[in-house]
Amino acid sequence: MLTAQQRREVALLLGTRWELSGKPVRLQDLAAKLSEHHLTVRGLVEALRGGQVEPDKAHRDRVQARAAAERGSAATCLIESGVAASVVERWLADAGLPRPGSGELQRLAEQVATVVTRLRTTSAGTRLAQLAADTLHDAHALDADRQLGRGVARLLAIVHGLPRPQRAGRAWRAAWAGAGVVCDGVSSRVLALNLPLTGDSPAARLCAAAPGEPVWLTLRSLAGTWTALAGEVFVCENPTVAEAAADRLGPNCPPLVCTDGIASGAALDLLAGLAAVGSTIRVRADFDPAGFTIADQVLSVAPGALSWRFDARTYADECGLSGHRSTSGDLATALTELRVAYDHARTPVHEERVLALLLSDLAAESGTGD
Repeated sequence: MLTAQQRREVALLLGTRWELSGKPVRLQDLAAKLSEHHLTVRGLVEALRGGQVEPDKAHRDRVQARAAAERGSAATCLIESGVAASVVERWLADAGLPRPGSGELQRLAEQVATVVTRLRTTSAGTRLAQLAADTLHDAHALDADRQLGRGVARLLAIVHGLPRPQRAGRAWRAAWAGAGVVCDGVSSRVLALNLPLTGDSPAARLCAAAPGEPVWLTLRSLAGTWTALAGEVFVCENPTVAEAAADRLGPNCPPLVCTDGIASGAALDLLAGLAAVGSTIRVRADFDPAGFTIADQVLSVAPGALSWRFDARTYADECGLSGHRSTSGDLATALTELRVAYDHARTPVHEERVLALLLSDLAAESGTGD
């Protein structure tokens, strides 16, 4: 914003009509007046700054050249480590990689090459954390939430013709298994009550052995083959809901899955499998940003999931809001409407606040009454 004095000074160049207009300086007007004195806008700026101004096209060309050079260097690094050129080309096209030009892509490629080279002399059955510790001196360096871990896993998936891993789930484990590496199967878990699983997996045996009792299922226990009878499956966030349902309904409680916070790989694998056999997945969580994240996670593996009192109307009732009467059945629509209501109130509401309603729903579904 120019001061009055500055506007008067500019007016000496542009004319009093501009000063009286109260408008900002137009670049074309400034250029026209400067040209009368054999000057350009760029020349004026360079004189004021005391250095050259790089034209936009030259800047773009320089950035593109730097990016191309880094991309080529990253490709060379991986090819020299023994990765096929066609695999490298597909890996470099992955949207999850750093943009070339900053040096990050080159550093990642060098680390990936180090891991790939180490894998050639690693015994089958080596655990992922052990590989990371031995190769990179950090047992978590190849975790799914690290860019290096994702980078190596996605390269291995391309090599073995497997689906691109998006998270620490089945595709992630399959990619590492293709290189003889075993992923941790016990730290990722999910709480289940009365799931009708069948098959030879430990999870199926655990569920069958404890009717009416919440049981922890791990990724390890979900290994092997399992299936389930298609039916209603309720999903909640907090163990309090599962425990209260077990106390009240026991073996009569409808199948219930509890994520215990942000959904783990075990929870998402389980829900993906249940959705695949045709189960109707009814989902809810806390009314807060973390709860919305959980709902998004479930939708990523069960796009047809429905809302279980996870809607704008239930939230509005708990917060005393008006104007939010929608009770959309499908989770995706309900979540969109719920976010609008939450943005208006910004008041978290935990599942325990609606526990009585949830238990009533489960009792009605079980046929035991309220």
